[in-house]
Amino acid sequence: MAPLIWFITGGNSGFGLLLAQHVLAKGDTVIATARNVAKFPKALQTSSAVLVQIEMTASEAEISSIIDNTVEKHGRIDVLVNNAGFGHMGAVEEISSQEVRYQFDVNFFGLYNFTRAVIPHMRKQGSGVIVQLSSGAGLLGGPGGAVYCASKFAVEGLTESMALELQPFGIRVHLVEPGIFRTDFLKPAAEGRNLGQKKEGYVDIGSAMGAIHGSQPGNPQLGVERIYELVTGTGMAAGLQDQLRMPMGSDCYGMLKKKVAMLSETIEKFEKITASTDY
Repeated sequence: MAPLIWFITGGNSGFGLLLAQHVLAKGDTVIATARNVAKFPKALQTSSAVLVQIEMTASEAEISSIIDNTVEKHGRIDVLVNNAGFGHMGAVEEISSQEVRYQFDVNFFGLYNFTRAVIPHMRKQGSGVIVQLSSGAGLLGGPGGAVYCASKFAVEGLTESMALELQPFGIRVHLVEPGIFRTDFLKPAAEGRNLGQKKEGYVDIGSAMGAIHGSQPGNPQLGVERIYELVTGTGMAAGLQDQLRMPMGSDCYGMLKKKVAMLSETIEKFEKITASTDY
């Protein structure tokens, strides 16, 4: 298989960094973004990766320019991985509308703008893979995570529809839904950052995150190996390229089973009501 051109947002930490390193080790080309190129570890700064400084909140024009320049230089983009994102935690009453908007600007609108910018190039190529890093929280809501969950639910709806739109053009789309993995994702909340204004009576989500951080069950290195296999149709993901969703982590498997059970119960209990409202 010819080397692939990967464009990875949020490539300076977590899944993004590990995936960039894994892809480079496979002999592929990596273009990785971060809010500040100085945040890339030295190992990536001294590698063959192309490092790009851009905010997820950058304008459509800025994002389109970076994508266009990448295609002009490398000839194509084979894989877009929308990995960049963060979680603003707290109960709905605790989080301001301004904080909600920023959560969506990064997790949804930034992802949307990168996706929209790459689609014309992939349509012209007649091929391409778009990987959206969603979350188990994009499948099942929970107390203290309403705003983060909402941003990921939005990604899920966008991607589910988009996959059907792009299939005729030879563009493959996947949702990767990690559970709780041992990255620094929980660190800000554990340290009291990215939290709403605490109000009495709600779950202390910062303390809850702190209790979990450092002992998360998911191994991020194994996670990026599965992502690579899904994109390339190899290893454990061979034959699964037709699947929209790839849940990762035993906890996410449990969340998905719970959601299916909840929906099954709803369907059964409301069957008569659903039929009662037709002409």
